[in-house]
Amino acid sequence: MSKRCSHHGQCSCAWEAKEKDIDHGGTLYPFIDTDKVRGLNESKNGASKNVIKPWDERTDSKKVVRSTSGDGELIIHIPFTVQVKLKSFTVIGGDDGSAPNSVKLYKNRDDIDFETAEEVEADQEFNLTYDSDGSVQYPVKIFKFQNCSSITMFFTGNFDEETTQINYIGLKGEGTKNKRSIVVATYEARALESDHAKLTEQHASHSIQ
Repeated sequence: MSKRCSHHGQCSCAWEAKEKDIDHGGTLYPFIDTDKVRGLNESKNGASKNVIKPWDERTDSKKVVRSTSGDGELIIHIPFTVQVKLKSFTVIGGDDGSAPNSVKLYKNRDDIDFETAEEVEADQEFNLTYDSDGSVQYPVKIFKFQNCSSITMFFTGNFDEETTQINYIGLKGEGTKNKRSIVVATYEARALESDHAKLTEQHASHSIQ
């Protein structure tokens, strides 16, 4: 039975659980914006959030995501609260051949769907093996996955079922202090400086005339 928090007000239990998860070595779980995790071709809308959970809950088969019946493809978009460097990932799938057997990774592509996934080259592709406990780590090409604000995972099929099931996705790497909102603000500031320079040139031109 799952434990429920009995605290009131702005409880920090969820964040404390994430901080505890940091001790497992390089986990990016504390930096995942879980509320904004979304999936395509889920059998139950919003179920992709179930597979983003602490390491000690990785084998919980009650919180899973499944693709729709008869279609083994599944896309899961995972945004971060800060920019991260992805180093490796883990995938625990379902039993009886429903575990995913391959995945394509896309960095900073919030627009990936089944149509664009066929048109856009993935940053890296992997053949997966069945893993029941998260013991298999898939190292990525780190130079391709620096300054990640999001990772999109396209699971293209499974071993021998009409439906793909995923129980857990674990990401490892390094988090930064650079929040996504700060990056946007920086771009806006540069744009304002550019606009100011243009206005100054126009003013100077008018003054000469």
